[in-house]
Amino acid sequence: MVIMHLDPKDSDAIGRVGAAVRRGAVIVYPTDTVYGIGGNPFDAHVVGRIVEIKRRDGKPMPVLVSGVEGALALIEAGGLAMALMQRLWPGALTIVAKRAAGAPDSPAFGSGTVGVRMPKHDLALKIIEAAGGAVIGTSANISGRRAARSIDELDSEVAESADIIIDAGAAPGGQPSTVVEVTSNGGEESWAVIRAGAIGVDVIKAAAGKEMRRGQRM
Repeated sequence: MVIMHLDPKDSDAIGRVGAAVRRGAVIVYPTDTVYGIGGNPFDAHVVGRIVEIKRRDGKPMPVLVSGVEGALALIEAGGLAMALMQRLWPGALTIVAKRAAGAPDSPAFGSGTVGVRMPKHDLALKIIEAAGGAVIGTSANISGRRAARSIDELDSEVAESADIIIDAGAAPGGQPSTVVEVTSNGGEESWAVIRAGAIGVDVIKAAAGKEMRRGQRM
């Protein structure tokens, strides 16, 4: 395990981290919400390592992207998803939507769906871009335990299992992203919060231009 102290101006070091991710490294890195643990989402061995490190029960893991184009390579985005991306990205909103036709396969994805997010964090975006535009973005903690806002709050098992830990100080948000599922039924799009987080329902409603899908509970 290597600890690196980085800021967004460290372009050479960021490039080395990106190259390491492309070669299969598992990294712990800062985002705008909490610290994440990630790697190449299209490498089954990397995904398996992260699942094992987190002791995760097989639930899908979100993918952080460096821009909207990266998201559109992974999900089918109608008008509703596009409105949420345009109005709330970069930011603490994860959008779960139908997997795009032709999107690469990954054991990190759900059954026919993918969760994507563009973080509002300059260093994270540069790392993701250097890694190829998409990195697993699940929180860097043992499942069920509190998410880490700094590397000092990391579970020792997580810290010892990662190949690279990037220390950029405390994550500014400290609260996980809100996760919204966007669906389409007969051409009618709807949304629902499947995990409450940093962005409130009223903010999402204003961006979506419509109420949350009926019958949903957060």
